[in-house]
Amino acid sequence: WIVFDGDVDPEWAENLNSVLDDNKLLTLPSGERLSIPDNVRIILEVDSLEQATPATVSRCGMIWFSADTISSDMCLKHLLGELRNEDIAGDSSQSADAVPSTQISFVDAIQGLVVSEDSRSTSLVEDALSFALSKTHIMDMSREGLLKSLKSLLVKGIGLAIEYDENHPDFPMTGQHMDNFAKRWLLHSLLWSFAGSASWDIRIELADLLLRSSGMMLPSDDDNGSLADYRVRVENGELELWSDSVPRMEIESHKVTSTDIVVTTTDTVRHSDILGAWLESRSPLILCGPPGSGKTMTLTSVLQSVQGVVLASLNFSSRTTPEIIMKVFAQYCTYVRKGKDIVLEPAESLGASSWLVVFCDEINLPEEDSYGTQRVIMFMRQLVEQGGFWREDNVWVKINRIQFVGACNPPTDAGRVEMSSRFLRHASLLLVDFPSRDSLTQIYRTFNGGIMKLFPHLKGETDVITEAMIELFTTCQKKFKPEMQPQYFYSPRELSRWVRGVYESVVHMDQGLTREELVRIWAHEALRLFSDRLVGEDEIEWCSNKIDEVARQLFAAIDHDEVLERPLFYSSWLTKDTRRVNRDELKTFLSARLKVFYEEELDVPLVLFDQVLDHVLRIDRVLRQPMGHLLLVGDSGAGKTVLSKFVSWMNGLQIFQIKAHSRYGIDDFNEDLRGVMRRVGVDGEKICFIFDEGNVLGSGFLEAMNALLASGEVPGLFDGDDYTALMSACRDSAARDGVIIDSEDELWRRFTGIVQRNLHVVFTMNPSGGEWKNRSTTSPALFNRCVVDWFGSWSPKAMAEVGKEFTIRLDMGDAESVGGSWGIGAGEDLMTRVEDAFEGIAKGGFHQAVVAALVQLHTITKEVSEETAASASSTSRTFLSPRDYLALIHNFVTCVNNQREQIEDEQLHVNAGLSKLVQTQENVAELKTALAAKTIELREKETLANNKLQQMVADQNEAQKRKEEAEKMSVEVESQQNAINERKEKAQIELDEAEPALISAKNSVKGIKKRDLDEIRNLGRPPVNVKLTLECVAIMLGQKSVEWADVRKLLAKPDFIPNILSFDVDKLTSRQIKIVNEKYLDGNSDLSVEKVMRSSKACGPLYQWAASQIKYSTIYNSIQPLREEVEQLEKEAAVANEQKEKLESEVAHLESSIANYKAEYATLIRDVEALKREMEIVTTKVDRAESLMKSLSQEKERWSKSSEGFQAILRNLVGDGLQMAAFLTYSGFFTFNTRRVLLEKWRNTLDLLGIEFRDDLSMVESLSKASERLEWQSQGLPADSLSLENGVILDRCVRFPLIIDPSGHAIDFVMRKYKDQKIQKTSFLDKAFMKTLAGAVRFGTTLLVENVEKLDPVLNPILNKEIQRTGGRSLVRIGTEDVDYSPKFNIILTTKNPAVKLTPDICSRVTLVNFTVTPAGLQSQSLSQILKCEKPEIEKQRNDILKLQGEQNVKLRSLEEQMLKEISAVEGSILDDDRVVEGMERLMKEGAQVEEQIAKSAEVMAEVERAISKFEPFSLICKHLFVLFAGMREIDFLYEFTAQSFMSTLECVLKDSGNEKSDDEEQRLSLLKKLLCKEVASRVGRGLRAEDKMVFALILAKVATGQNMLEESKENLSTDDITSMIDEAFGTNFPWQGKGLNELKGVTFKDITSMVPLLLCSAPGHDVSGRVEAMAKAESKDLLAVAMGSAEGYGTAESFIATASKRGTWVMLKNCHLCTEWLEDTLVKTIQGLQSHPDFRMFITSEISPKLPTALLQISDIIVAESPTGIKASISRFFSSISTDRFSNSVQNRLYLCLGWIHAVVQERLRFMPNGWSEKYGFTEADAIHALDVIDSLVDDACGKRQNLDPEKLPWDAIRSTLRKGVFGGRITSDSDQDILDNLVNKTFVPQAYDVDFKLADVEGAPVLPEGSSTDELFAWIDSLPSHNPPTWIGLDETAEIARDKLVAESVVKKFGIVTDALSEE
Repeated sequence: WIVFDGDVDPEWAENLNSVLDDNKLLTLPSGERLSIPDNVRIILEVDSLEQATPATVSRCGMIWFSADTISSDMCLKHLLGELRNEDIAGDSSQSADAVPSTQISFVDAIQGLVVSEDSRSTSLVEDALSFALSKTHIMDMSREGLLKSLKSLLVKGIGLAIEYDENHPDFPMTGQHMDNFAKRWLLHSLLWSFAGSASWDIRIELADLLLRSSGMMLPSDDDNGSLADYRVRVENGELELWSDSVPRMEIESHKVTSTDIVVTTTDTVRHSDILGAWLESRSPLILCGPPGSGKTMTLTSVLQSVQGVVLASLNFSSRTTPEIIMKVFAQYCTYVRKGKDIVLEPAESLGASSWLVVFCDEINLPEEDSYGTQRVIMFMRQLVEQGGFWREDNVWVKINRIQFVGACNPPTDAGRVEMSSRFLRHASLLLVDFPSRDSLTQIYRTFNGGIMKLFPHLKGETDVITEAMIELFTTCQKKFKPEMQPQYFYSPRELSRWVRGVYESVVHMDQGLTREELVRIWAHEALRLFSDRLVGEDEIEWCSNKIDEVARQLFAAIDHDEVLERPLFYSSWLTKDTRRVNRDELKTFLSARLKVFYEEELDVPLVLFDQVLDHVLRIDRVLRQPMGHLLLVGDSGAGKTVLSKFVSWMNGLQIFQIKAHSRYGIDDFNEDLRGVMRRVGVDGEKICFIFDEGNVLGSGFLEAMNALLASGEVPGLFDGDDYTALMSACRDSAARDGVIIDSEDELWRRFTGIVQRNLHVVFTMNPSGGEWKNRSTTSPALFNRCVVDWFGSWSPKAMAEVGKEFTIRLDMGDAESVGGSWGIGAGEDLMTRVEDAFEGIAKGGFHQAVVAALVQLHTITKEVSEETAASASSTSRTFLSPRDYLALIHNFVTCVNNQREQIEDEQLHVNAGLSKLVQTQENVAELKTALAAKTIELREKETLANNKLQQMVADQNEAQKRKEEAEKMSVEVESQQNAINERKEKAQIELDEAEPALISAKNSVKGIKKRDLDEIRNLGRPPVNVKLTLECVAIMLGQKSVEWADVRKLLAKPDFIPNILSFDVDKLTSRQIKIVNEKYLDGNSDLSVEKVMRSSKACGPLYQWAASQIKYSTIYNSIQPLREEVEQLEKEAAVANEQKEKLESEVAHLESSIANYKAEYATLIRDVEALKREMEIVTTKVDRAESLMKSLSQEKERWSKSSEGFQAILRNLVGDGLQMAAFLTYSGFFTFNTRRVLLEKWRNTLDLLGIEFRDDLSMVESLSKASERLEWQSQGLPADSLSLENGVILDRCVRFPLIIDPSGHAIDFVMRKYKDQKIQKTSFLDKAFMKTLAGAVRFGTTLLVENVEKLDPVLNPILNKEIQRTGGRSLVRIGTEDVDYSPKFNIILTTKNPAVKLTPDICSRVTLVNFTVTPAGLQSQSLSQILKCEKPEIEKQRNDILKLQGEQNVKLRSLEEQMLKEISAVEGSILDDDRVVEGMERLMKEGAQVEEQIAKSAEVMAEVERAISKFEPFSLICKHLFVLFAGMREIDFLYEFTAQSFMSTLECVLKDSGNEKSDDEEQRLSLLKKLLCKEVASRVGRGLRAEDKMVFALILAKVATGQNMLEESKENLSTDDITSMIDEAFGTNFPWQGKGLNELKGVTFKDITSMVPLLLCSAPGHDVSGRVEAMAKAESKDLLAVAMGSAEGYGTAESFIATASKRGTWVMLKNCHLCTEWLEDTLVKTIQGLQSHPDFRMFITSEISPKLPTALLQISDIIVAESPTGIKASISRFFSSISTDRFSNSVQNRLYLCLGWIHAVVQERLRFMPNGWSEKYGFTEADAIHALDVIDSLVDDACGKRQNLDPEKLPWDAIRSTLRKGVFGGRITSDSDQDILDNLVNKTFVPQAYDVDFKLADVEGAPVLPEGSSTDELFAWIDSLPSHNPPTWIGLDETAEIARDKLVAESVVKKFGIVTDALSEE
């Protein structure tokens, strides 16, 4: 026998189906089959059949055990029997039959009360039992459970009696004593066992009932008491008050902080007593009650008082599994073999025969599995009920001495699960509620009394302070409920924390404590406990006021205002003990410490605003408490982690954070935890463990943390070798501390104790994600054990302080000094929100307005992001956090500084240029005046010249006369002269001989080079020849002294050579000749020309000259006589001459005066010419300057304007900076429209605050240069404005960007843009991701990470730029290593999923840039696409011109800049520098050319634009269609149509229509429009549900024709009206139904590509995978198909896709609705990253499910396969799925047709629920296909495989019955439906079906079967059917269709309205 005891879990029960039925086969996962032998029987024992499937139930026989099978009477008798016979005393040494007499007499005494003597009446216990069962308990209690608890208590009573008798052998308990004791004990037991699990009211009711029924009296002096207030004394069997046994406790003051003190109250005494009894019974027990009510404490204190018990604490949470219990067993127990059995019992080392009590805290948290089982509870049930379990190796292990106890919150609390009654029946249950107010007072009076022992003079305050605490606690508890916020849970734990806090604050006060200080500390702790966790400002204020109110009520005679003045800061940093500190001291102290912190630890600038001071002190307060753990809740970037690090560092705690990365799993986490616990528990470090919720990568993480917080240990963390190693390390560390411990248990306790004291956990969480609310319910320890500090987001005041701090050094211009008023009127409250930050500074100033603007910009954007997230069409959202605000400030400061620098630089240039121009103008004016003066001078000179000319002419005439006279004389003189000449000639001839030598010598002298002379001159001691030669020359030249020095001087004279050349021989005296001859020529044989020549080139010729001169002179002297004769003759001639000369001199005089005049006249004329020339130059200069000035006048105007504009710009600089900063920080994520809205709102804010800004500021132009934009476009950035804006944001972002880019254009752009920076692509899935990342960080390259849906936590330090500076290196943490951080490093995250779910964490760390295409962007893309196809030349021209225009504008700008540069760089006047003027003219000329080109391009562009404008309306339609796509999203989640899909449709239309070119453009465009609408309709239509197709077609008609079809006729439309409207708009053959399944081939080959999967979404039960398989077969394509839904399927699918995409085959993934998470996490990313073969196709089939990931819907082409309506559609679809080779036999064909008809009617009736069928049965096409097989096999059996069958002989009955009962009838549950089916089948499958005019339905116009039954005839007949059929065909009346039709039409109209509304918003 195999007994399955437990729930029937369908998963394993289904696996048993084949075991349970006649096959008796068990199929293993491997596919192997085992047959079950006949001697095996199976029993399933279950408590309900909730989860059982009919398959299981139908295979098993069933026996029903009703609850009343066993009556209460039977149970009670059984109980008495057990009590009589059980060995309670526990000494089995006695013989078996000897039950102690005491036991018997006890049972006898109570028998009458337990079992009634008379069957007519009921006993007391029965009454009590039925009363108890009728009331509500904290958990559902069963009769068995209550009786079990009763038995345990009675056994305890009997035990007490036996013990009494043993101790008093002389007078044992007998007679009256026994009777009293037994009965009273029974009542006591009944009360606590039956009502212990119910509320006090029910307990008191039951107590009254018991007293009434038993007739027992309470002690006389208690009138209004209750049985519950009494206990039973063994000594005399009487009742005594519980409260009598409660001691009045006092505790020592140092005990106040110990956590295990139990202050005894009536409740604790009562509970301990009852728990003790139950524990002794060794059955499970559970304490249930609200958190903080002392369950755990009560239990532990009871357990500690019991001997021989070892406690193992477990903390359950929602994800706890049975493994946790196995881990505990492994830690505490050992397996022992006893006889045949293997037993698990507590290890020897824990003490012989000791019990292991496993304490499961939060026992009702574990979640149920999908079939309602809490597996860990069921495991415990097995251990308790069966006393053992099956080990993995299939060995049954018994357990021994192990008991389970649990504690939990009531099951009604959030996140709690009702435990199975099958476990609860074994457990005794006690409800522990919050202590009553009296008990609370009693407990905390004890604690406060302990504190006051330190200060005897304050002893009187004990009661007051206790009362104040409890009063405040109860009011807060009432006001704040966990429903409001999960952390609003106030339990008595707060009071304990309060007491401890007060104690910690006062314990070190040496100089005593005043009452005032006590009240102040009381209030401070109250604020910490009650107020720190509050969220709303109003709540915090309420709490603060409440504290004041309570203080004023209860603490008299102190100055409340002074004592309770806020802020209350307590810190031990400034003094050695905890003292109150004031804000400023604290601020200065912290600022100083922060500086050190930056240098040593983290380089993140913090602003110490008040909130920071608060949080720092709160964190500090908790970290100094033992077991102080924190839960910091706030937006990311609010400072949670940084402040925790700072405070830990101040307190000397080491900081530990896990280094998570995407592959970091629970094993890594456990390893980290072990490490931390070792460091704390063994090495004695104090550690602050900062744990961010982003690190919660698995549910196990929180589990472990939960356990760690609750008990200081994590079950099973240290096992095996780890544990042994830990223990030996602990032993060593204990020995170091001087503690000797042997037992491992004590060592372990010491270890966990140290861990609890010195490991502080700080959780940081973000409330804006979705997880926050769940966390509290699934992991309560987070809230119970941690102090919650609500950071929230920064308050306006905090933001103001940060804003002020970071902008304080910013140059905001002179707005402040000029004065003005900001934020008046409407802007006033914006100013007041931030004025606190400006205390002590002039309020209301410009700086304050700027900070107010920053705060408001952030707030506005936050509001807008919330609004857009809430709107229906939003697929993705962003969260704003303080980090965004910091980025805003950063951007603002950068923008302002950059703009200012740029403007001032430009201003300098322009002003320099302008001043130069002004100067030039002045120069021109000066030149002009000079020109006027010159003109006058010219006139004067011209007059003078004329006068001279007159005089000259007169003198000329006079001279003429004289000349004639002179001429006569001259003839006479001539004859005389001739005679003289003859004589002379003679002499000359002689001389002529010597002359050539002289001339040649002279020529040689001429050739002397100056260089050679200089050379000689420079000689100090010349060669002799040289010296002699030169002396000789000197003598001839008449030099007196011939010393070398004088000779050198002679040489130096410039006229030395000329003197030689013009030397006159006559001047030589005979003495000179003689000296020269003797000394140098004849007399010196050493001197000769050759020798001298050799000595010096210069001296050779000189020597030659001297020699020839002397020779000449000698000859000259020898012809003296001749000369004398000549002389005589000459004298005579002279007289004649004289007369002649006199005449001539007169003539000459006249002539010279004429020449003078001439010269003067010439000078004058020259002057005039010069003046004229000069004037001409000046005139041209002036003209040039003027023309330059004129042509520069435009520039000048522009420059003057811009110079004036600079002032305006500088005035608006701050306002513009704010706009730009907001744009850069926030716009990136939003759509184009939202960006416009935001900008409007931002500007409005600036207006309100009175900050000046430019209205016409273009973000794109002011934040980027035209040249940059050109470059981006060349790199592939689309030119629409959204993309340009995004380009700017990418270029300027402070935080690394995350690009949302569905089309992939942006990614390509980025890859091109950063090509030079060696950009690399990677993704988190990449195995080498960490390596690539580290490389990029180190070498400063750019990294592009694809498919970022969830962030790999490794990136957090990088994205936060947490850079540590050590020893001049900048390091950043990547995983476990520190890597050098290069400032050039850049990382760009991208995702192609527009519906990406961004966590607040990601949003705060990156700049989001959303490239999702906007309608306008799509329009421009469509336009260029159309032009590319239609007018490629125009498109090319347009692109060229656009590029050219861009370049020309850039060129113009650069020319202008060059001009400015040239002008401003000129020193002095421009006019002096021709080069500049020429340069300027050249630039002007170029400028003119460029402008001309621009004008030309503008003309061409205008022409092009004209050509293009014809296509504009078409692109506008594209835009409208795209907007329509977006609008469809409002109707259904399925309709995700993207820009890519639209563009591919458009491309397809343009490509296909290419052959229908038409010259008439109008015609062509209307054709295109028609085709586009057609294609869009056919593609989109296939992805819509039936009625949505109408909606789409109607709106499409509205877009195409511009008129709203529905406007005229809103009332009572039918679907026919709607279809006719559609036909009217588009014509009848318009494919608005979509080209879907029936044209699957066309879709597969033509419409989709290898990158686009085809998603076939069908209605449940309508499987379309067969269509794909059939097509693949027909096309003979390889199709790999895999059914999804199991983990194995994932692996298969991934490998299929990988191979098929390489080989170009097909893949089909079936039933993907079963694995939506896999689709989202894996498939989408796989598809996006595929490099696929063009023939590859992917088909995905799925039911329509809202869980389908948006990303998949967006990348797929979707076919929605609804079962088509109408008989024709049904039959044709059915027939198209039958393989053609089936239609071979015409007789069978006829049957198929009948079957098709029935299938169609069955399907059709489903549409008319509830008239058609009463329920929505799951009839599918598979049923009909199955019916085909049935018919075939029946016919074959009956008639064999003959071709010509006789219709009469067909097995009609068999066919009818099978179809009625099996194929179709199998799904039907109601009789009426069965009748309809029977009727239908019986009428159709009859032999008459083979008659010629067989009617398929008994109504007018019903179709008649065709004559023949060949395949062609069948299909022709199907085609001839009308597409719409009346409901009468399917057996319904006429009205059914109308009613249904009306509903559909109404729905269509309604949806039409929804979509058109959405469109109008766009």
